[in-house]
Amino acid sequence: MKITGLQVLAYILNCLRMCTRPCKYFQLNSPYFDRDQGIFSKKQIDRLIPEKWRLPQKYDTDEYQPGSFPVFLKPEWGQNASGVFRADDPQSLARIRNITARARVRYLIQQGAAEKREFELFSILHHADNSRYAVLTVTEAVNRHEANPVNSIYNSSTAYREITDCFSGAQKQALWRLIGQIGRFSISRVGVRADSIEAMLDGNLHVIEVNLFTPLPINLRDPKYGNSELWQMIRRYMSALAMLTRYRDKTLEEKPVFIKSMLYNRENPVLNFITEKI
Repeated sequence: MKITGLQVLAYILNCLRMCTRPCKYFQLNSPYFDRDQGIFSKKQIDRLIPEKWRLPQKYDTDEYQPGSFPVFLKPEWGQNASGVFRADDPQSLARIRNITARARVRYLIQQGAAEKREFELFSILHHADNSRYAVLTVTEAVNRHEANPVNSIYNSSTAYREITDCFSGAQKQALWRLIGQIGRFSISRVGVRADSIEAMLDGNLHVIEVNLFTPLPINLRDPKYGNSELWQMIRRYMSALAMLTRYRDKTLEEKPVFIKSMLYNRENPVLNFITEKI
């Protein structure tokens, strides 16, 4: 909460300094927002992922039985792995479906990725040139207790390790082009699984998640950073985001992203269980 609160404060202050309205943040990724459903639909965003990186995913039904495990059940709308379950066999899948059947959101079932390591690519578009990034970080989600974890800030077994400095300028550009094959998002966090950094750079990976609503720069969760370093990074990220908000494409149709999303969350609460309790 402390980190999130500081980000919001820094963003608002930067927007006021630049004479732009903070509420316009919600228009940054509006082309990908489904006005009718009132969500950034995981199913629709999944269609943007190149087939070579896309994991098999469909709306879940009791009739469907996966050919292999693990599989992950995800609400069509959600953030930070909220309401996500892992099923390791038909029995656990049946137990999970007894829970998701009570949810008022549609659930997707996604095949698990075979790759061994999980990386989070966080980016903010450059305000003056949509072929460049203003911010790009790479963070590895490390979980030594689970073979196929649902990694999130709420999983006590998950730790985050920023590895951005391991990449050269040319390698960062390669990652930026990789993200661009999915979409040129104003702000995003793309989760991928790959067997190694080299494999990821070569495009041998699977995309497990694309977060577009309020993606957290997960590198800020790396415990190596002290308060002073965190504040400096937050100031830099939120300055870039405020600048992008000020110079956003104002010719695009504005959508009621905030209102629709809040109403959806109120009317369709996601069940927050963790797999280990099932």
